[in-house]
Amino acid sequence: MAVASSDSGDDPEITSFAPVALDALENPLVRRAVAYWRTLCGARRFPARENLDQRALVPFQPYMILLKVIDGGADFEYRFVGEAQRMAYDLPYGGRRLSDPANVSPYSKPFFTGYQYIQKSGTPFAIRGWAGKDFTHSRFAYFESVALPLGPDDDHVDHIVVFSAYAPRDLKPVSV
Repeated sequence: MAVASSDSGDDPEITSFAPVALDALENPLVRRAVAYWRTLCGARRFPARENLDQRALVPFQPYMILLKVIDGGADFEYRFVGEAQRMAYDLPYGGRRLSDPANVSPYSKPFFTGYQYIQKSGTPFAIRGWAGKDFTHSRFAYFESVALPLGPDDDHVDHIVVFSAYAPRDLKPVSV
């Protein structure tokens, strides 16, 4: 997706994002996280939560969110939120649910819908885009993110792991 900067060099007015294929991800950290997840899959569609190795996750932890699926996708509980994730959104996540009013932002509904899609379909989902001035809870300008299903078998997603990379707001969009 090409995004042009404004002539003034300011952040874009409106947030824009688009889905991206896993193999088209550009950020090296996000790509490595997907490669790690794929090694855990083996012959399965997605690995179990228990397959995640805490030592292997150390390089990814600041950029990671682990969500527990509540009531078949009726809600999602933040089980782990890395430091880069907390700083990017400036919201209090720890042990809360996505539906918690303290976590509400203009983009809570798209996140919720995306997580429900992953929970129901068992399909990974990647996205990238620009955070505009309308995205008041963000401390970043550009992001690339992937949400990956985890579950005990190929038919049940009980957790979702998210890895994201962010460019801070002091870096301006570049015309491409």
